[in-house]
Amino acid sequence: MNSPEPRLNKLPFIIADACCLLAAALIGLYSKAPFSPLPLISCVVLVIGGGVAILFPFFSDYAADSREASARLRDELELQIKRVQAAAESLGRAAAQIKAIEEAVQKSARDAETLPYRMQEKLAEFNAALAEKENDEREALERELEELRATSSDQLKAVAEKIAKATADWAALEIATRRQLATVQDATAKIDDRLHGSVQQLDARVAALGKLLTTSSAPAAMPAPPPPVEEPRAPAPVEATPEPAVAPESAPPVAEATAAEPAPAEQPKTKKPRPPRKPKPEDTLAAMSEVPAAPETAVQVEDVPAMSSPEAATSSDGATRLLATAYIGIGNKLYIRGDGPGLSWDKGVPMQFVSIGKWGWSTHEASAPVSVKLYKNDETAALSGGLTIEPGKHTEITALF
Repeated sequence: MNSPEPRLNKLPFIIADACCLLAAALIGLYSKAPFSPLPLISCVVLVIGGGVAILFPFFSDYAADSREASARLRDELELQIKRVQAAAESLGRAAAQIKAIEEAVQKSARDAETLPYRMQEKLAEFNAALAEKENDEREALERELEELRATSSDQLKAVAEKIAKATADWAALEIATRRQLATVQDATAKIDDRLHGSVQQLDARVAALGKLLTTSSAPAAMPAPPPPVEEPRAPAPVEATPEPAVAPESAPPVAEATAAEPAPAEQPKTKKPRPPRKPKPEDTLAAMSEVPAAPETAVQVEDVPAMSSPEAATSSDGATRLLATAYIGIGNKLYIRGDGPGLSWDKGVPMQFVSIGKWGWSTHEASAPVSVKLYKNDETAALSGGLTIEPGKHTEITALF
């Protein structure tokens, strides 16, 4: 900012004015003819000179004040111009960021639109593979039943019981699989709706920002900074309401050698999931930040053992292993208790996650049969009770809770 200009000292001018007036007064008093031309002109000249002398510093101060006011106005205009330019740059950067966010949201929306189709394709492939595997297993069991039917009635009865157990296990596995697939479809639909709500909310904010840019185009107005735009978070899985399990009909045991083959278990019909409620736009971002716990997929089968008969085979490295098949839901763990090495009946040891529905435990220190029991989250015991594992064997079981 410019420094103030120096001002003239008014005292000399006041003294000069006083001297002129005093001289004019003396001429008028001591002149014999004060109205003669010479004394009159002298008095007038002295009075005019005194007036000019007394007014000169005031005119000088006025000119300096005018120059200072002009300089201040010019500085203020330059400052306003700089502020307007800075605001315009900020608005340009904000518009670029909003455009990038909009493109990212549109890309996510396009991906979300194709996600249900991909999920349907995967579900169809999985159902086809499951049906093919079930048919192959059933055909193999039927062939084995035909071969054993020619032997004795006792062996035929044992094979029939094994077929009934295997059929019940496959039915329970299919029920759990269909419930999980229904949960995935429900979660996919809810994710799609939430993404659409986020896109609509972002479009509304972009329109509001466009109106703000339009109203702030005047050069003298100072535009307010745009409100911050929150980026949508990654969608989280949505909890689905578990459906009641359907108990399949168990195959009746064969009493005689000439009895008919056991009828396969009736395929349960899955209930069509109810379409999710469409969320409000103002609640979309808040709802997307919540991460609900995954539901437990518990399966109950009437008149069917909760744990299949263990199938043991000799381990290649001599270790004692247990591989359990248990569909206990996302977020849950399978624990093992017993009297073997590193085990106790008071507190369970978490089993190692192998794959979806597969849990494993192994030890190289077992020298005698090991009695164990399986627990879900170290709280809920398997319905079958205890199990004995032979040392150096690889045992596979299927457990239900």
